[in-house]
Amino acid sequence: MTKNDMKAFLKEIKFPSTEYACFHNLTEEVKKAVKKSKVGNGIVVVNSKHTTLTIVVQEISEPNLLKDMLNHALHHVPTDSRAWVARKKDFKHPTTDYSHRCQDNPFCNEIDEDYNAPSHIRSMLYGHPSVFIPIQNGKPELGKYQEIAALEFDGRDGTGKNAIRQRTVQIWIYPIEEVKLL
Repeated sequence: MTKNDMKAFLKEIKFPSTEYACFHNLTEEVKKAVKKSKVGNGIVVVNSKHTTLTIVVQEISEPNLLKDMLNHALHHVPTDSRAWVARKKDFKHPTTDYSHRCQDNPFCNEIDEDYNAPSHIRSMLYGHPSVFIPIQNGKPELGKYQEIAALEFDGRDGTGKNAIRQRTVQIWIYPIEEVKLL
């Protein structure tokens, strides 16, 4: 393979995000994309195009663990008391007031009126904008319990001026000509 022959493959996953804090399991989508690419060895990069939707490699299939992880994040980074979710009667996590509002960003062209500073902080603390996973023998190299997920910290239910967010995750697949074991 010459430099001119190098190719990358891209698949985008788009989905509405209606829950404030949740996991979206992407493992099967990543496996299908790798299989469709027919890449034997390489790297798959899973990338979020959002600042409050992060990517993690974690144990995703155990619902009690997911609940524990989300409760931990919501407890240790309090939600803004003015956020839509904090005003719900059944919201049981700590709150505080932050300075940031979505519409303060000069690039924001949304009518959004929510207060999402803790969503940005949680994304920085609990995940990554992208993760890299080796591909070997045509499959992502994941451990026994490892799965790939998007971790949402700023989903919207569509009430008020806060529209439901449409999220995009990219799956980039890069073939590697040869792998030499050291």
